[in-house]
Amino acid sequence: MRVSSSSAYLQTVQGLGGALGRVQDVSRQLSSGKRINSWSEDAPSATAAGRYRAQEADWQSFRRVATDARGWLDTADGALQSMSTLMTRVRSLATSAVNGGLSADGREAIAAEIDQLRSELKDLASTRHLGRPLFAGFGQAALATAPDGTVSYAGDGGVVQRQVSPTITLQINVDGADLLGFSAGEDAFATLTSLSAAVRAGDATATRASSVAVDRGQDRVLRALAQVGATANRVSAADSAGAVAGEDLAARRSELEDVDLAAAVLTLNSAQSGYEAALGAASRANLPSLASFLR
Repeated sequence: MRVSSSSAYLQTVQGLGGALGRVQDVSRQLSSGKRINSWSEDAPSATAAGRYRAQEADWQSFRRVATDARGWLDTADGALQSMSTLMTRVRSLATSAVNGGLSADGREAIAAEIDQLRSELKDLASTRHLGRPLFAGFGQAALATAPDGTVSYAGDGGVVQRQVSPTITLQINVDGADLLGFSAGEDAFATLTSLSAAVRAGDATATRASSVAVDRGQDRVLRALAQVGATANRVSAADSAGAVAGEDLAARRSELEDVDLAAAVLTLNSAQSGYEAALGAASRANLPSLASFLR
């Protein structure tokens, strides 16, 4: 079968165009680093890669939430550790007041220190994280102080939660009313006020009774510390799981859409060689010129 000059010309042009297209496709992959630059190139892989990318974004969000939760818990842990140290010091002072055979001046010095520790406890109970009170639930402040110095709880029972994984939502706040003894009817501030007064008066019986209440307050602080520590461990575990899940999803997505640079370079070299060979062959072919088509 005889092939006309125009047919040979069109076939050559189409061949050159295809060879150049292959060079351009591989060059585009190398410049972008992506094997898939449009859905039309590989719709199933592009769909799967998009799904993996969405899941990666979800895990990144959960990890940001976990970071926020750790900040809240770390601040709470620091405040509670200080409260525990404070209550231990109060217990030591009470013991000294009962057993020391102190003078009035000595008892006054101990009572004055207890008063200072009570003020410090108010500061610790009012600790804030990013502007929010740690021990007030959803309230604007944990404590309220009356003109006579009486301290009351101003927060509420709100539960502050953070979702740190698709299946794990944790309470990150400590109930201030329970922590400070308001729920039990023997708040720490009233206890310290009573203890200070008993020490000043030299009333050993009242001092011992207040010391027992201080011990119960210390137990509440220790329970809160255990709660915060356990929650922090769960947050860390969820964050670690999120990191592993994110890396796995990123690897799967990369396998689908990222280009293999070494293989792409070889493919580009091969495509360029093919295109150059096609150009050389076309230049030697006896093809009609534009003038031939115009005649």
